[in-house]
Amino acid sequence: MADAGGVGVGLRWRRRLRRAMFLGARSFLRAVGFARAGAAGRVLGELQYRLGGPGRRRMQADMARTLGRPPGDRAVAAMLRDAYRVNTAAVFEIMAMVDRRQNAATLVARAEVEGLEHLREALAAGRGAILMAAHMGNAALVPLCLAHAGWAVSVLYKESRMMSADFFRAGLERYGIQGIAANAGLRAYGEMLSALKQGRIVFLMLDQGVKHAKDGQVHRFLGKDMPMPAGPAQLARAARAPVVPAATLAATPRWRFALQPPIRLGEASLESDVATLVKATERNVLAQPQLWSWTQRRWRKFAPAALP
Repeated sequence: MADAGGVGVGLRWRRRLRRAMFLGARSFLRAVGFARAGAAGRVLGELQYRLGGPGRRRMQADMARTLGRPPGDRAVAAMLRDAYRVNTAAVFEIMAMVDRRQNAATLVARAEVEGLEHLREALAAGRGAILMAAHMGNAALVPLCLAHAGWAVSVLYKESRMMSADFFRAGLERYGIQGIAANAGLRAYGEMLSALKQGRIVFLMLDQGVKHAKDGQVHRFLGKDMPMPAGPAQLARAARAPVVPAATLAATPRWRFALQPPIRLGEASLESDVATLVKATERNVLAQPQLWSWTQRRWRKFAPAALP
């Protein structure tokens, strides 16, 4: 019982620490403004990389294995360093965007989105479209650019205890984007299904997997067998909506994204459809590994899968 109590106290303190870090970061970003948020994030990402210690070295070894490189490959170390910088910069930018309304034209100028013809093709059937991105830089700019251009967009996001209530929902609504909290479970699924039936674009990600194995399906992703969410594939099948992958191509001098040809599901089993989406995401990560968030806790906690 004492051990359980100790774990509980430790968890509460970790949550309080994360909450304090969030509030501190928010205050800092309000002071420096969106224009400097990315630069500040890159500096912090560099610091995180340098102080990563054994955890960073294990991550680098797993990354090297995934990319088919030697454990001490300097090119892999450079890519991981870039990933730290790129994604911490993205986190800071997203926080600044959501916390307070920024000039939409300024935000749109920070990104270039290619392949809109694929999105138009996907929407032509009138069943909406699922826009599937990955945690590769500031992908939140993609739905913002689309909304600014007049497209009807809904974004699936996850609420966190460390953030203020409705932090993301309120922030998204400032730009005319519908926010759907994934934490709501079946209600969130219903909201996404309704959005698709209205011909909207539903923006989501699946590359962080799920917390509990029972809530997903185990698939090989970036060299590790981990539970991946079946929800996006189930949603596509139920709504008969195509899935449009969104790839991140570059972080500088501005974010560059490419929308890819739509994927149509429902002809095979659900397991096969989930595997199709996992592989599509994996291809985009492997094409630009220096842009993916290798530090995300769910991927890094799994041991590398046994080689065939």
